[in-house]
Amino acid sequence: MPPRFKTVESTLLQDVGSNEFLTFAEQLLDEFIHRISSGADKQAKWKRTEKGFTIFLKIKRNIILFSGYDSQKSRSSTPKKFYIQWERQMKSTREHGKCKQGLILINDRGRIIKRSVKRSPYFSGIFNRMKQLDQALIGPEHVVVESKVDATLKEHIQVIEHLITNPAIKGVIESRSNRLVNLLNTMLPELDLLDIEERHTVKRMLSTELPGLLEGYISLSDSNKERRHGDLFQALCKMELTLHQLLEKLEDLRLSKVDHLLKVNKMRYDKK
Repeated sequence: MPPRFKTVESTLLQDVGSNEFLTFAEQLLDEFIHRISSGADKQAKWKRTEKGFTIFLKIKRNIILFSGYDSQKSRSSTPKKFYIQWERQMKSTREHGKCKQGLILINDRGRIIKRSVKRSPYFSGIFNRMKQLDQALIGPEHVVVESKVDATLKEHIQVIEHLITNPAIKGVIESRSNRLVNLLNTMLPELDLLDIEERHTVKRMLSTELPGLLEGYISLSDSNKERRHGDLFQALCKMELTLHQLLEKLEDLRLSKVDHLLKVNKMRYDKK
């Protein structure tokens, strides 16, 4: 996977300077959203420099550009520059716009590291505010309740559930298949937090591998079902192990997000 598609490592964003940088960006977005929502200011460009941080916001007809960099005056040991290109919501049928590109460039002792921020828990506050800004620009009458799980993925789940009801799927095969469905239902609302390869693994398992195995097993004669019973059970166990590993990663991402919020809270409210 090219570096620009890899999610930025948490270790690169855990220093005090990075926390202050991202907090400053979030605070400015809050200010921009308030101005637009109140009708006080609808200018298309903003630039703000404070505390060694510079933030840019540019609003076009169908794109919002949000970027920033920190200077030598900041406390970060690894100077950073991030760039977010947000496709605006242009139709009321869409719940909000989406991030087309989200990159961060990190100068680590002269070595430039390029990473994606799309699924970084450290940037979740910024992306939530980008959605709010997007909706503020188009107006509250277009706000729609967001669906967390893609309809196609839900249909794949329904296909698998229907296959499990077949009389040939019974005993440990039935119980293991149901456990897989439960794990998939648990992780689908947060699927976007995973890397592109991991998401592909889950979607492939859901759309082709699991239903294909069950359909193939159902189609076998009774004697061949008996011969392949153990192999199918092992295959389902390996799938379950993979899903547990991905769920552990999701939990680590949630933990990183909470740790980040706690650090920000400590910086804002602890008395010096």
